[in-house]
Amino acid sequence: MSKLYSEDEYRAVCLVKRAGQEMMWNAIEDAIDAELPRLRSLFEDAGKRDVGGSLNLRDDVSLPDEWTTARVHLQPGGYLRDDGDRDVVAGALYEEGGALYSRGQGVGTKESKAECIIRFLKEWKPDFQPRRILDIGCSAGASSVPYASAFPEAEVHAIDIGKGLLRYAHARAQSIGVPVHFHEMSAEQISFPDGSFDLVVSHNAMHEMSSSTQQAMFNESFRLLRRGGVCVHQDLPVKFAEMSPVRQADIMFDEWYNGELHWSDYAQTDCQAGLEVAGFDPAAIDCKPFPLLDKTMSWLLAAAEKTVADEMS
Repeated sequence: MSKLYSEDEYRAVCLVKRAGQEMMWNAIEDAIDAELPRLRSLFEDAGKRDVGGSLNLRDDVSLPDEWTTARVHLQPGGYLRDDGDRDVVAGALYEEGGALYSRGQGVGTKESKAECIIRFLKEWKPDFQPRRILDIGCSAGASSVPYASAFPEAEVHAIDIGKGLLRYAHARAQSIGVPVHFHEMSAEQISFPDGSFDLVVSHNAMHEMSSSTQQAMFNESFRLLRRGGVCVHQDLPVKFAEMSPVRQADIMFDEWYNGELHWSDYAQTDCQAGLEVAGFDPAAIDCKPFPLLDKTMSWLLAAAEKTVADEMS
């Protein structure tokens, strides 16, 4: 990999990739700036809508130092950007940047990440009807809303550490009439009692976490689930051991030059082992690639059920 980075041709490719990202954000930022008055108005109106959702922000959440300056995918201001009590820019940038990137890759145009998990659940546990659902690392809330639609009798909660992301997520859900309760919380210390949920999910969150945070999320998933409850953590199927040197170099480009702080941690993660350490019975764990409906790609789904044996161990 080091040899590849020393070659002028590959370094030129990297420069083009970086420049492309910056150009994308410049275009998106201009569009969002023009829409800011409308977006702020949606946030201000969110609390007036009788939808049933809520927003719970706090000032006592411990933020990792690395995240206060990180610009994942070069997003302007980073995920924790917060320009005041009415600010929703981080969420708008996240949603539109992700949508544009996915469209360019031809990924997820027919089925969202959440919809993929919901389809997996219906195949894996056809009779499963969760009453309380938690989405960890919800970002702009696009992956939280489908659960409220798919399970209309369920109470849906979603957490993240970015205030600007959460304000946007709340305004988004309220504006389309879907009740979701958004909370400012860390995946490592989730302030709900033991056994609070029937379903715990995350979407593309693991590769944004250090190895210790990933394990803490698995541990919290186990603690928060009731007997018979299920967790499903979705992400990209990325494993260094299965990659060519060129693909490994691409992954490390994102970590070194594109703000993806923990790609190398994630590429060496053993989700099966992590869920076992958290307390799940190995026989109740199902970690595998699961294809999108249009077969354009597969997501890695790390799923586990909390069984009676787990509670007794």
